[in-house]
Amino acid sequence: MNKGQIFSIDFIIAMILMIFFLGSLLSLGELQNYERKERRIIYELESKTEAALITLTNSPSYSCKLDTNSFLAYSFDLNKIKNINHDDLKKSVGLNDYNLSLLLDHSFVLNHVDEHNGLNIYSIDINILFCDGDISYQDINKCHFGACGGNIKKQVLSVGVSK
Repeated sequence: MNKGQIFSIDFIIAMILMIFFLGSLLSLGELQNYERKERRIIYELESKTEAALITLTNSPSYSCKLDTNSFLAYSFDLNKIKNINHDDLKKSVGLNDYNLSLLLDHSFVLNHVDEHNGLNIYSIDINILFCDGDISYQDINKCHFGACGGNIKKQVLSVGVSK
């Protein structure tokens, strides 16, 4: 009786290579899924941060009031922000389920900071005019040419959002 060889070395090597190839494909697919999820999270945070920034700097609720009874776009009134609690601020800018931090020239705005420990965070910095109450057109004009003073000044507002 002749004994035959059930598996050849070529077949075993081919199966090992096939398993290695399938494992590499699965690993690559997993990596692409992770990158897609990461891009979606970053896009969501970016759009929420931009919307919050536009609301904070262009809404009459938070922007500087001029002596002409109009509101200055891309401005920020510190008196108005101090008089609202953090949860109400998050709700008014559409960030109920998110963490929000406001910084002026890299120092935190009092009572408007959430912890972002271990979370994906997106932050935008913008140069805008800050006021402390009502301002006049002359104050803005002076500040535009570099002579800011009184209750108006140029500062950097940083808005950070995480989830």
